[in-house]
Amino acid sequence: MHEGRNCVAKQGDFKEYTVCLYIRLSMEDDDVPGSSFKTESGSITTQRNLLYDYIKSRKEFEGCRVIEKCDDGFSGTHFDNRPQFTEMIGLAKKGKINCIIVKDFSRFGRDYVELGNYLEQLFPFMGVRFISVNDNYDSAELADGSTGGLDVAFKNLIYDYYSREMSKKQKIAWQRMAQLGQYNSTSALYGYRKSEADKHRLVIEPEEAAVVREIFDMKTAGMGTTMIAKTLNDRGIPSPSELYRSRGSARQWKNKDRKSYWTACKVEDIIRDEKYTGTMVQLKTKLDSVGGKQVKRPQEEWVRVEDTHEAIIDYPQYIRAVSSLKQQKAKEGKRQKNIYYCGCCGRALHNAHYGTVFCRQRLYKTDSDCKDIEIYKHDADMAVLAAVKKEAELYLDRDKLSRQAVKRNASLSVSDRINAIVKSMEAAQKGWFALYDKYADGKLEREFFLNEKKKYDADMERMEAELAALKQTQEAEENVQDGSKRKAEQAMVFLEEDELTEDMKEKLIKKVVVYPGNRIEIVWRFKGHLGN
Repeated sequence: MHEGRNCVAKQGDFKEYTVCLYIRLSMEDDDVPGSSFKTESGSITTQRNLLYDYIKSRKEFEGCRVIEKCDDGFSGTHFDNRPQFTEMIGLAKKGKINCIIVKDFSRFGRDYVELGNYLEQLFPFMGVRFISVNDNYDSAELADGSTGGLDVAFKNLIYDYYSREMSKKQKIAWQRMAQLGQYNSTSALYGYRKSEADKHRLVIEPEEAAVVREIFDMKTAGMGTTMIAKTLNDRGIPSPSELYRSRGSARQWKNKDRKSYWTACKVEDIIRDEKYTGTMVQLKTKLDSVGGKQVKRPQEEWVRVEDTHEAIIDYPQYIRAVSSLKQQKAKEGKRQKNIYYCGCCGRALHNAHYGTVFCRQRLYKTDSDCKDIEIYKHDADMAVLAAVKKEAELYLDRDKLSRQAVKRNASLSVSDRINAIVKSMEAAQKGWFALYDKYADGKLEREFFLNEKKKYDADMERMEAELAALKQTQEAEENVQDGSKRKAEQAMVFLEEDELTEDMKEKLIKKVVVYPGNRIEIVWRFKGHLGN
C-alpha cells in the first residue's frame, strides 16, 4: 500500500479530489521465479502504471491527493474478506476519499450483482465518483439522476454467464471428440503425423514408427530404459522434442537453446503410452478448479476408444514391455512385492539368503506353531504361476462365450437416444447464444430475456439429467464386454510367461498363505475367477 503520492499541483476550477486507486490480483506472484527481490506481482505494477497514466491524462485530477489500496492474492468473488478493500470503503464512508479508480470492473469485484449495488446505491449516496478505465465507465459522465450501475452489473453478469456457457460448450466438445476417438492435441504423437484429410486422425510416420518398434523390442528383450536411451543417442536418432523443433514447431520447449536428448523418462513415456496399440486414450487429466492445475483422473474416468488409428505395436507386446518395465523398477528399487504370509500367525514371511521364505516367529519362540512354515521361494513362485495360467485359460474359455452372448443382447436404442439428446442440447445452446446476441444489440427487453433464460436453464437441466441417466444405462449394458478383448490379450500374455512377474502380483494376487507341509492358498484380487 502506498499513501500520500500527489499529482503535479496546479490551481484550477475543478472539484478537489482525493483519489483512491484500487488494485487487486488473485493469482500467485510467479512472473519472476526465484527472485528474492520481488515484493509484488508484475500485474500489480502494470495496473498501477495504467491508473497513474490515466490520472495524468485528465485535467480535473491535477493537484489531487492519491491513495493506493492493493489486495495482492485475494479473490474478487467476495467483498468482505479483502482487507485493503474494506479500508477503502471505510475511508469513503468517512468522506476521506471521493473518487475510486480501477483498471476494470473485475478488479473491483466479480460478484456483479453486488457491484451494481455499489454503483447504483452506495457510491452515489456517499458522493463518490467511480471510474473503470478499461470499461470506459465514469459515473460523472452519466446523465443526471442515473448511475447506470444496475445496467453495468447486469451486462457483466450476462457476459460472465455467457463465458461460462462457452466454457461448458467447449468441455462438451472435448468430451464428444474423446468419445469419437478423435486426436485432440497441437502436436502429433511421436511415431505418427496428423492426417492431411482429418487433423484429428493419426497416420503412421514410417521412420519414427520404426524407432518406436525398436524401443519396444529392446524393452521386451530385457534392456533397461537408460541403456535404450543411450543406444538411441549414440546412433544419433533425434529425440521427439529435437525432432519437433527441427520441423519448426511452435510448441515452446524448455531449454530451447540447448540440444535435447533421449532420456530414460522419455523412453518410459513411450512404453507406457497405450495409443501405440491403436487405442485412443484421452481425458486422463482435468482442472482441479477454474484456472487451477491439471490433476490425474482415476483410470475409470479415462475415455478409451479402440481401433481409431493404425497400431505401431500389438497389445500383447505392449503388455510385455510394460511388465518388463515394472520388473526393472522393482529390481532397481529392490522393492519386489512380497506376497507370502504365514498360515499360523499371519505375519509376512522372511526371505532367507539360501532361497527359502520362512516365518521369523520361530526365532523368538522355539515351540511356535510357525516352526514348520518354510518353503523354497522358486517352488512357491512356480506353483503360483501355474495357478495364474490355469485362471487365464479358464478366462479365455469364458470370454469367448461371454462376448457372443453380449453381442446377441446388445442394445442400440440407448446410444441413439444419447445422440439425439446431445444434438438437442447443442441446438438449445445455439438458440441461447442467438438470443443473447439480440439482447446485447438492444433488440430484446430485459424481462423477456430473463424469462427466456429461465426456460433455457430448465430445459438444459432436464436434458442433462436425462443424458446422465442414459449414460449410466449404457455403461451398465457395456460393462460386461468393456475391455474383454484387452483382458483376453492380457491373459494370453500371462500364459506365455515363464516366471511370476510383478505385473501378475500387482493385478491378480492379494497374498499367498503358506501352511505346514508346504500347502499354499492363493488369495486373489478378483472374486471367483480371473476377469470377474
